[in-house]
Amino acid sequence: MKEIMKKEIEGKSYAAAVYLRLSKEDGDVCDDSRKEESNSITNQKRLIHDFLKGREDIRVFKEYVDDGYTGSDFLRPSFQEMIKDMEAGKVNLIIVKDLSRFGREYIEAGRYLQKIFPAAGVRFIAVTDHYDSLTADRTEKNIVIPVKNFVNDAYSADLSAKIKSHLESKRGNGEYTGAYVSYGFIKDSSNHNRIMADPVAGENVKLIFQWKLDGMSNSRIAEKLNALGIPAPADYKRSLGIRYQSGFQKNLYSRWSPVAVGRILSNPLCKGLVVQGKKERINHKIKNMVAKPESEQSRYRQDDLALIGEKQFDTMQGLLKKDTRTNPGQEAAYLFSGILYCPDCGRQMIRRKTTHKGKQTIFYICKTYNVERRCTRHSIKEQELAALVTQAIKAQVQMMADMDETMRVVEAAIEGMQTFSLADIRLPELEKELTENAAMLSGLYTDWMEGILSEEEYEEMKMFYSGRCEELEGQIKKRRERAGKAVEAVREAKQWLVSFKDTGSLLSGTEEEIRRSLICSLFEKIWVYEGKRVEFSFLYQDRMAKVYALCGMSKETRKEQLLYKKGTV
Repeated sequence: MKEIMKKEIEGKSYAAAVYLRLSKEDGDVCDDSRKEESNSITNQKRLIHDFLKGREDIRVFKEYVDDGYTGSDFLRPSFQEMIKDMEAGKVNLIIVKDLSRFGREYIEAGRYLQKIFPAAGVRFIAVTDHYDSLTADRTEKNIVIPVKNFVNDAYSADLSAKIKSHLESKRGNGEYTGAYVSYGFIKDSSNHNRIMADPVAGENVKLIFQWKLDGMSNSRIAEKLNALGIPAPADYKRSLGIRYQSGFQKNLYSRWSPVAVGRILSNPLCKGLVVQGKKERINHKIKNMVAKPESEQSRYRQDDLALIGEKQFDTMQGLLKKDTRTNPGQEAAYLFSGILYCPDCGRQMIRRKTTHKGKQTIFYICKTYNVERRCTRHSIKEQELAALVTQAIKAQVQMMADMDETMRVVEAAIEGMQTFSLADIRLPELEKELTENAAMLSGLYTDWMEGILSEEEYEEMKMFYSGRCEELEGQIKKRRERAGKAVEAVREAKQWLVSFKDTGSLLSGTEEEIRRSLICSLFEKIWVYEGKRVEFSFLYQDRMAKVYALCGMSKETRKEQLLYKKGTV
């Protein structure tokens, strides 16, 4: 029987498809350079060609290479090309280094090896696994191959879990794990897990923010960037030698688009907030990504990244939600676009223009009234509104001058706040008490077994110490959270005070003509009532209240500490 099979093999010629695959996971996580080298494309190719030396019945039709593709997915481009060539009758032999190079998903791998290839009359060879479908006996086909495929699949699942854990650990240590970084930032050449502001693209990001604050639409900003010849993000990355690929680009050279501008304006990295791990794969077999809740994402600050002040960035996020579309051919949004609101229906006011006897009048009117004839007019002329806004700005200038001394006191108080002054002085004592109660609880069982305690005493004391430990753990957790929030609040308050002073300097240089950038930096909303009465909602009101609350919190904490030291708490 074996002689007949040998003659049959010798009498048939094969057009071979040499399949080579290397996944990024094969070396990155394990940190095993020997393993990475043994799996390299060059090594696979050399090993297979050494195996084919002297085999005149086999000629290589083509080599199919998938470099950087996982083995748990069979939708690899070169693999699919090989299957199409097989179905077209161009190849009748597939040869790989080992079964793991062919694939790591055991069900799909088994389907190819036990059904698809035999049905198509295709021979399969895995060199280092010493498997040849033409000479394999029944035991190898039905037991050995499924077991090896299952092991490979289990390895892939384990590797996926290790990679996920590895990346989460790096993010927790403040390391950047992304393949690419957003426009305006670059990876540190000496440490690819650290990012920093790009001195060239970073300046363009600042320009984009300023243009938006000046009233330009995203479309107009994109047009201006293209007109100035500033390379779009994808082209700029490639000009730096970064092997960047994007599914968004369709042409050889990319251009700035309103969407690209919007991504930059809403990117928290611009204010120094690094957000990672926003999405994750369902499992190692499914490519689809699902969004993770914010509480499970990695979020940390790196202040040297901030291209834009936090106040300016937050102002921008509010501005992006407003309707600031411009008419065709218009350079920028109108002075009050997206700022004026009707207090009765809550909708934005719209700008209207009339001409009577050659005289042009610009006014704002409630959108609900104008479109649906519901609500009331709430009409006000732009000139009258500008005069009222100018008065409000001048009042703010005076207020800031009057509260200059107050601001210095607040700033000094915040500067003087340290972690120890905001942390609870009782925390070390509570932790010590918890340790003592836990020790008592653990020793009760021994005392009961030795007859020191009766069963009734044991149960009673166990309940007491368990309850006390639980109570202490709750208090410690609450106090630690309070201290952590206080430290973060101090950091935010310091940063906000700097931006608040910047607003003050901006106000002090106000000219007769109001600038849109100033309006967007100062006002959250302007409410227009009937009778031309106007009410202003300032952006900094809530933040200022938080700063004062923080100062009050510091005083209360210090007061509690003093009382505790005196023994009155």
